[in-house]
Amino acid sequence: PRERSLYAEAALGLLDLTPAGLVLIFCFVPSISASIFRSWSCQAYTISPPGEELEQVSYMRQDASVECGSDDHGPITALATGFIVLWPVGSLVLFTSLLAACYKPLQAKSPNALTRATAFLHREYEKTWYWWEAVELARKLVLTGFVLLIPEKNAFLRLMVATLVCSCYAVVLAVVRPYKRVEDNVLAVATSLALLLLFLGTNWSTIFLGIEERSGTDDADAVLGFDN
Repeated sequence: PRERSLYAEAALGLLDLTPAGLVLIFCFVPSISASIFRSWSCQAYTISPPGEELEQVSYMRQDASVECGSDDHGPITALATGFIVLWPVGSLVLFTSLLAACYKPLQAKSPNALTRATAFLHREYEKTWYWWEAVELARKLVLTGFVLLIPEKNAFLRLMVATLVCSCYAVVLAVVRPYKRVEDNVLAVATSLALLLLFLGTNWSTIFLGIEERSGTDDADAVLGFDN
């Protein structure tokens, strides 16, 4: 009985710490994930003379002595892949599973220890969209991390993927309006649109710089209409 009592006390103590632990993990998922994905963040340098076929070489932004795609870069990305499975993917699976486990108690309006521990994930949302925080977390991970898995030579494709994710998310957010409060829905849509405009501006700048690097400023101005 005494052993069972100690076990029960330990279990209750762990349950008391669960909300704080989950909040801590949730807060640090995007930032730590971004650090892991920086293993694929490279800076491209043009090494071909002007007027010749474009040739570039890329080096890690965190360690300029490591050439991206080289033998030295391989072990770094291999280790980072393991951390991706452990942290960003693992965290997303964890929070999605917790929200899925809250389905019945939330729908029945009978809160239990789990729904109280995970209240920070679902209390701001309508009952139908209680799982929306998992979608929001996935969006953050895609924009701050997974797009970096696209090679540096296809940097414009990265921006296109990020722009597509932002535009689709903004449209879906405006349609479903998952938050309980109107002002939260308005703020979320406005933030998504601001981020979308930022990516569109970055796309425009990237196109301009790409044309300028290959053909000169005059051609870039002419193509994008800046000379008018």
